[in-house]
Amino acid sequence: MRTVTFFVLGILWNSAIDAQTINTDIFIKNIDLLYESAAKSFKEIKLEQSGNTDDGDVKYHSSRKISGASDVYIKADDENSYTYVAHFESKDLKTAEAKIEEMMGLILGQVSDKGLARSKGTEMRYEGYRKHTVEYETDNIDLLGKYPSFSVGVLKGSNPVMIELTINEPLWK
Repeated sequence: MRTVTFFVLGILWNSAIDAQTINTDIFIKNIDLLYESAAKSFKEIKLEQSGNTDDGDVKYHSSRKISGASDVYIKADDENSYTYVAHFESKDLKTAEAKIEEMMGLILGQVSDKGLARSKGTEMRYEGYRKHTVEYETDNIDLLGKYPSFSVGVLKGSNPVMIELTINEPLWK
């Protein structure tokens, strides 16, 4: 009986860690809402201050939790530029990469009509220094800074494997 109990608990634990499930319909609605909220510096969803990030940025609670995320918050850097941050747990790197592709497809499907396009960038704190981005497609920095942008990457050295989604408010408001 004990063996069966441990076996069942092991299966349940493995399923829970496998990855949080993203409800596609809710995720899409969240992306729409978060895009619009980012354009307004997250004013409608930013709640009380909840401390500081490891980097020293001011951290705020968010009234909006994106589907599938284990943790969300809004941070303000030293120039008062706001970023929505969501973390998603994953079983392993391969599963995380598949989830990132799914998330990028959903994000792009919602914002491509606003002129945003997918690209890749580098970020020191992500595995392989890789991040996936969705931002306004232009070489003109003035236009680029007028739109919210999205980034997704796997946090380096995280255990369990953690995907980070960030949504940045426009630089020029």
